[in-house]
Amino acid sequence: MVKVYGYPNSRSLRITWLLQEMGLEYDYQVIDFAKGDNRAPAFLAINPAGKVPVISDGELVMFESAAIMAYLADRYGDGVFIPPAGTPERGLYDQWSYFSACELEQPLWTIGKHKFA
Repeated sequence: MVKVYGYPNSRSLRITWLLQEMGLEYDYQVIDFAKGDNRAPAFLAINPAGKVPVISDGELVMFESAAIMAYLADRYGDGVFIPPAGTPERGLYDQWSYFSACELEQPLWTIGKHKFA
């Protein structure tokens, strides 16, 4: 069973949403930043950056939501949630996934925090 380390209203939602869409059971471990869970030695051992989301799937431990989603879709999605690796469609999928995570998300967050925070 996939274990998800996350916090409500964070990028962890991407992972749990995908797992729910795929109909997979998962174990959700809340990492409470206010309590310092993200700085606990046990959590830093799985993600030295102290950020969520993180998953463990058997021996595999991963962080970075876009990479986790691609992995889960490849491993458990039966070809429904992501194009096959090595295809032009997958190349475009990866291009837009990385664009949104690397180029689009940060400016939108900056605008949002200045508008709402």
